[in-house]
Amino acid sequence: MNPQKKVDLKLIIVGALGVGKTSLLHQYVHKTFYEEYQTTLGASILSKIIILGDTTLKLQIWDTGGQERFRSMVSTFYKGSDGCILAFDVTDLESFEALDIWRGDVLAKIVPMEQSYPMVLLGNKIDLADRKYRSILENHLIDSIKLSPDQSRSSCC
Repeated sequence: MNPQKKVDLKLIIVGALGVGKTSLLHQYVHKTFYEEYQTTLGASILSKIIILGDTTLKLQIWDTGGQERFRSMVSTFYKGSDGCILAFDVTDLESFEALDIWRGDVLAKIVPMEQSYPMVLLGNKIDLADRKYRSILENHLIDSIKLSPDQSRSSCC
């Protein structure tokens, strides 16, 4: 079946410095993982083509730098985006708590602001066996949705 429709989407990924945005995108786009860590200055762009039914989606994913000093420059890349990935490190509660600021920054810069704007929350680094993440996430989720510890362990879905 030949795809009949073509759709270009500009997506941005934002989050604190060191949450693994670049590594995550390289794994998704190129199926490779880089151990070497290099800070993204400004933004880099990766593309991926996905075919869904009769539609070809060309994803242009803007990997933005997470350093505070580049935030005003990076926020110019938000304009014209069709969606956002809010990334955090599951072992770093501060990176999760900072998402509210990142979200607000994105919503303040996108055009037009009156339309709905899709965002996805993505927790990264769950594969690191030597780091404790479950207790950080469980404690935060229990506190934020007011569950007792007994309720959080009940089966779901």
